[in-house]
Amino acid sequence: MPAKRLAATDVALPVLEQDAGAESALFTLSRHKRARTALEFGLNVTDPGFNIFVVGEDRSGRMTSTMHFLQDFVERKPPPNDWVYLNNFRRPHRPRPLPLPAGVGRRFRDRMILLVRQVREALSGTFGGDDYQEKVRAESAKLQQAIAEEMEALRAEARASGLDIMQSQQGATVVPIDSEGQPANLDEFPPEEQERLKEKGREIGEKLNALNRHAAQRQAEMGARVMEITQGAADSALDVQFEAVRGEFSGYGGVVRWLVEMRTDVLENLQLFAPDEQPGVRRELPEDRYAVNLFVDHSDDPNPGVLLEANPTYENLFGRMEYRPAEGGLYTDFTMLRAGAVHRANGGILVLRADALARNPVSWEFLKGSLRDGEIRIEELQRNGAVPLAGAPRPKPVPLDLKVVIVGAPRWYYAFFSVDPEYQTYFKVKADIDADMDTTPANVASYAALIRKIAHDHRKFECEDDAVQRLIGMATRWAANREKLTARFEIVEDVVVEAVELAVETDQKTVTAAIVQQAIENRRRRNARVEDRMQESISDGQVMIATTGHTVGQINGLTVRDLGDHAFGGPSRITARASAGRLGVINIERQVALGGPIQQKGVMVLQGFLSGRFARRFPLSFNCSITFEQNYGGVEGDSASLAEVLAILSDLSGVPLRQDIGITGSMNQRGDAQAIGGAHHKIEGFFRACVEAGELTGDQGCIVPKSNEKNLVLRDVVSDAVAAGKFHIWSVETVEEAAELFTGMPVGEPDADGRYPADTLYGKVQAELEAFDRALYERESRLSS
Repeated sequence: MPAKRLAATDVALPVLEQDAGAESALFTLSRHKRARTALEFGLNVTDPGFNIFVVGEDRSGRMTSTMHFLQDFVERKPPPNDWVYLNNFRRPHRPRPLPLPAGVGRRFRDRMILLVRQVREALSGTFGGDDYQEKVRAESAKLQQAIAEEMEALRAEARASGLDIMQSQQGATVVPIDSEGQPANLDEFPPEEQERLKEKGREIGEKLNALNRHAAQRQAEMGARVMEITQGAADSALDVQFEAVRGEFSGYGGVVRWLVEMRTDVLENLQLFAPDEQPGVRRELPEDRYAVNLFVDHSDDPNPGVLLEANPTYENLFGRMEYRPAEGGLYTDFTMLRAGAVHRANGGILVLRADALARNPVSWEFLKGSLRDGEIRIEELQRNGAVPLAGAPRPKPVPLDLKVVIVGAPRWYYAFFSVDPEYQTYFKVKADIDADMDTTPANVASYAALIRKIAHDHRKFECEDDAVQRLIGMATRWAANREKLTARFEIVEDVVVEAVELAVETDQKTVTAAIVQQAIENRRRRNARVEDRMQESISDGQVMIATTGHTVGQINGLTVRDLGDHAFGGPSRITARASAGRLGVINIERQVALGGPIQQKGVMVLQGFLSGRFARRFPLSFNCSITFEQNYGGVEGDSASLAEVLAILSDLSGVPLRQDIGITGSMNQRGDAQAIGGAHHKIEGFFRACVEAGELTGDQGCIVPKSNEKNLVLRDVVSDAVAAGKFHIWSVETVEEAAELFTGMPVGEPDADGRYPADTLYGKVQAELEAFDRALYERESRLSS
């Protein structure tokens, strides 16, 4: 079967039909059934571990589409709980979290601020009131009177014995007195009286000590009584305020229990409400001790959050403790705990970029730990190895109820995450976004709506129908498939935005097809410096490429280069030189380590093809070196296999090959042509080489495998030349079809003995191989004799 010549309509930008009844809405994941189904499944499963990894190519709009889908999913769901941290009065270093319905947390915090103010005012009024002061004075007077009476009785006993109790700098002491009751010197008395006074003095002294001890005990009892009076007065004063708050939050058991604990703690720490007698010296304030740390506030959220954390460091994800300077050091407490993204997204969905998470492996490990344990802890990783900070809290963890969605390119999924043995335990759902979608009327209509929406959102511009059709056609080119539309929507958006700006510059009111084409050409020109330099080197003869004539053992293979922002193709001269020998095909690129493994495999495949065609009756007895001429940067891929085998057949047969044809295609050992990538870039590269070498001859063209026909979406300049008959594109299914087009000679069919007709290409190849084999046999016979 001869090579098939393709028509211009087979390679030009396609004109695609739109479904007029299709939904004209911004493209979302609804068009990606596989990814949508996976996301819906993962979001609806409540068991832990069914978190999701969304995989999509770069610039495919994977994050935008995923965020839209997730936001739609949570739209009709109630908001999650607020979280507050409260002081743990019995274990202050372990503040405890408390969930409250959305909005209640803020109300509770504000109410507690008011309550502390009310408590301060109530206590101030109570302790400054006459009733309280009178009770305290009465207790004090009662004690003082009892002590004074006991002291007076003891003094009377001492005076009756010639002694008295006097106050000195050393305290109360027992001294002798004269007949007038004045202190006297003990030496003034007779010896017998001195002994009596000493003895009686010791007795009075012991009673005085006992009285002092009793007085101290009574003083302590009075202190306890005053405290009892104080707490009783305070309790009565606080009753109204606390009961009001308890009634307001009676439906929240955790709040009610904490209020009971708080009331007890207030009564035990009334000194906190006393006036500050040492200004400048830090002390704990009731406004801090009884504060409510509104850790997570959802009062303004109508539904569960879809939170995207762009920089997932440990602190950004899991929170932190803040510090303030105090008296030459640092101070912190539970009121300075700050939530991370995991806390804020708790009860909803946390979205992370795969590349950002991969750059923070510590965060990845702690994220797995939180998913495993079902709780969120706050730890101070930055203080590891540092001196422990006295009083720093270790807050109790918050229970975790979260769906995590990681979004990233395939390279991150396969290189970092999927190789983690724990990954499948915590991320059991993969939502794989297709790189393209079918050109159904419904999809085309959605694509058209997306294009119009982008233009309108940018500058409120409208796109004419021909502009939309041109962009949809380009979408098939970017997908490299006439039956697909690319899902890399960011590229489409870039072109639309640039076209709108061009329309503004040229005072156009709408975006036309001509403006769209100009924007596309401008983008190509900006990024095509390397391509232009390479074509210049062909035009000025530095890189040797012939686009006319015939040459033995030489062919124009087609290659493609992708620089990230620009992909382009071009011709590369491949030559083959055959001689008698036993080595078979010699891949020069392999010998000098410039050939990649797939390129080497392609050479081995064509060696198998040659053996199958010509070594059924005698062994292949030839050496044939093949190489990419003037290539110094390495070769990878097997898309030059067809070109390489044709160059070998030409050199073995002596039949020249057309230089006005470029060829690309892989092959198998049976000689079937196989699909390759970048076919449209390769054709355009050879077309440009032909144009810049001079006028098109009308015979020039390219050959691609038949299976690549649907991948051909060529630039207008190429498809126009095809339509005018100045350039041709052929598709082939076998090596033989390509060989006949290149040589203008039939390849021949073997007879029953496996011999090809002498006037065919394969007949000439077979004759040369037989000559090589005889020459080698005769030489080896002479050497052996």
